[in-house]
Amino acid sequence: MPPKSKGKGRKGVKQQQKRNIAAEEKYRKAALEVDMPKDHLVPWGDMAWQAKAGNEVLKQRLWDLEEALEQAQKDKRDVHEEMIRQYQELQKQTAAHSQRLEAKVKSLQEQVPTRLQQSQQTQETTTQALAERDRTITQLQGRLDAMEREYEKIHPPHDLDLVLAKMAEARQHWEEVGMTIAMEHKECVQEFGLN
Repeated sequence: MPPKSKGKGRKGVKQQQKRNIAAEEKYRKAALEVDMPKDHLVPWGDMAWQAKAGNEVLKQRLWDLEEALEQAQKDKRDVHEEMIRQYQELQKQTAAHSQRLEAKVKSLQEQVPTRLQQSQQTQETTTQALAERDRTITQLQGRLDAMEREYEKIHPPHDLDLVLAKMAEARQHWEEVGMTIAMEHKECVQEFGLN
């Protein structure tokens, strides 16, 4: 039987060789990094400083955005509260207006029977007044007719024509007399040399 340690030894050698290879790789990489010129390191330093400065700018911008967000949320809350307040105020006003309208409607409904009764009374009063007026007109018309008949009895229509004819005759006579007097006066005035 072969010794057990011999098999393990071969395996151990292979692992040792792998370790050596890995160590050599690390050494080579480290040597390359050490040998890297310093001018390659300067841009990396500048980039690190720029990244740090950019990080600060981003932090400031993030802080500003958070502030703006908080302000916007506060404004939104304020607007929401104001809208709620206005809505509640509007509800109160609407309720008060509704109550006033209901009271007015109730009052008007209570007045309707009274107004109807007054309207009926007014209509009856108007009807009575119109009937009274018609009776008065009829009575006055009857009196007028009676007076005309009495007048005709006292002064027949032909008497009136006779009076009018006499008046026309008297008018003509007095116009002639007036003309004669006017002519006489005109002659007297002319005798004295006056126009």
